[in-house]
Amino acid sequence: MLLQKTLHMGQSLLECENRLANIHSYRRQFVMVTRAIVTSSKTVDFSFRGPLGFAGHTVLLRLASDSPDQVVFESVGGNLDLMGIVDFSEVRPNCTEITLAVHYEIKNRFFAWLDRRMHFMDAFVNRELRTIRAHFEGIAAPYSEPATILPMLETATA
Repeated sequence: MLLQKTLHMGQSLLECENRLANIHSYRRQFVMVTRAIVTSSKTVDFSFRGPLGFAGHTVLLRLASDSPDQVVFESVGGNLDLMGIVDFSEVRPNCTEITLAVHYEIKNRFFAWLDRRMHFMDAFVNRELRTIRAHFEGIAAPYSEPATILPMLETATA
């Protein structure tokens, strides 16, 4: 499945790239991530917990890119196959647009089927991007709101 997300940060392009590249400064802010360890300058060991017992794990490898304002990555292990790109572009001074595009495949058939129905990976990515943005905008606590993983079980509003 393909996910594409865009967010705006209130920082310059260079500051945004530098802050996001240093995962050690914000990895504790992730709500559902259980592990985010930089094992080398180009490799991140990444694990998270999802709904109904799903535990995602992958090792992300940074690839060479033609543009200095892009980060290209792919997985080299774990129970998720994914590849993606993060693109940084300065909209105006102190406003950077970050676009994340990820193509992923869950190797477990049951959880892959469940994700196609409930879109829990989409909910996971949205939640973590909100957390990162809240952290960089000055809020130290993780962003939390009720997850919309199971919208059919939520109460309807009049």
